[in-house]
Amino acid sequence: MDCTAGNAKKYSLITLCLGVTCAAWSLAASAQGLSDDVKTLSGSASVFTGITHTRTDRGTGTDTNTEPSIGVSGRIGGSLERGANALALQYGGTLETSRDTADGGQTDNSSITGASRYDYFDPGSRFDFNLGHTVRSVRDDTGFVVNPSSYETRNTLSAGAGVRFYPGELSTLRFFGQAGRSFGEGDLNDQESYTVGSEFSRRLSTRSTAGLNVSRSWSDERDTDITIDSAQLVYNLLLENGSFSIGAGGSWAETDYGGGSTSDYDAVTGFVERSWETTDWSTAVKYNRSMSDSATDLSLNMPPAFSFMPDSIRLRELVVKDSVRISHQNRRLCNGCSLGLYAEGSLLESQRTGNTRHEYRGGVNLGYQLTNLQRLNFGYSWQGDADDDADVIVEQIHRISTGWMRQLDENTSFGVQLIQSYLRSDSTRDDQDQFELRFILSRGFSMSGQR
Repeated sequence: MDCTAGNAKKYSLITLCLGVTCAAWSLAASAQGLSDDVKTLSGSASVFTGITHTRTDRGTGTDTNTEPSIGVSGRIGGSLERGANALALQYGGTLETSRDTADGGQTDNSSITGASRYDYFDPGSRFDFNLGHTVRSVRDDTGFVVNPSSYETRNTLSAGAGVRFYPGELSTLRFFGQAGRSFGEGDLNDQESYTVGSEFSRRLSTRSTAGLNVSRSWSDERDTDITIDSAQLVYNLLLENGSFSIGAGGSWAETDYGGGSTSDYDAVTGFVERSWETTDWSTAVKYNRSMSDSATDLSLNMPPAFSFMPDSIRLRELVVKDSVRISHQNRRLCNGCSLGLYAEGSLLESQRTGNTRHEYRGGVNLGYQLTNLQRLNFGYSWQGDADDDADVIVEQIHRISTGWMRQLDENTSFGVQLIQSYLRSDSTRDDQDQFELRFILSRGFSMSGQR
């Protein structure tokens, strides 16, 4: 079970199964055998009914609204490998119909989030290529919302290829090209970027490598053309209980604005990452400093971090971003329970205006096996935004999810889930509280194979 704390989200793609109160393990009481091409693959389809109560603080009074609802949800996730081909994916979606008890009006809500990544890499061949897709919730215009279906949706596609040369028994030189594009409504549509570069690495020992990465990226977004040149020295060390990586370098950007003006920017970049892993638990700490914008990110060939996919994202102009992330997973916290938690903080400095913004998120997920057929899950997640003053949270949202699941047969389960969302804003937006109780019937599968 992947018990990363981001699972506390109402529509989490990893553990809460988008409206399913059980983790992926509960989709089948025991793993079904599959060919050796599959490492793990699980999914579910669910029908649910529930009732949602929302309170909105208008300042001069409080509005309340209660809506019964019925809907369907589904999810699929896992990884498949065959020879040089590897595919990892994680998607989930919900379609829900609700009725306002006050005026009888009917509303249809839908949401989908997720990502997939395909890689072709054959050690015996010089060539490799990749394809990627993501669908994310964007809060630029909406801010945080208690109902995730109210976010705007952004789809992105990326593709790239590389060719490798071996200038010695211990060295590898790879040249690559990558392209990406976004699809959506308004400003979310037609962002695109291209990146070309080279990666040189040399094996220093059986456990360590060092290298030099250089690249140039072009992006086109909202009548602004940005070119970013980057170079970074990197060092990787494989340890008995984990790994250590460090990198340092710089980025130089040239921005051409629609009015004909041009500006140049530069920044020191780098990262430090340390991970510890045992059979029962894992911990990772990472600091990263980079220069990019949302359009450039489309072609940077960054595989999706399925365990850390945020509830929602904000698009950004050219910024220098400093971020720190800490995560921990304990698969055997006690007999029958598991724990996952994480925290991340980011400082983003606009290169055009000099304004700074802070983004925070964190959460915890706790699961407890009551009996062979029953399980409890508790999840909490938090996201917050601040401006120049890091201590003053301008807007934030808390989500708490409590669920009970009962296995009915090998692939069928019934569950009850209570979801609480609390939106707090120091701007002109209203504070909101939402409470949703769901009864869920799920049919799923879980497969695994040995390579």
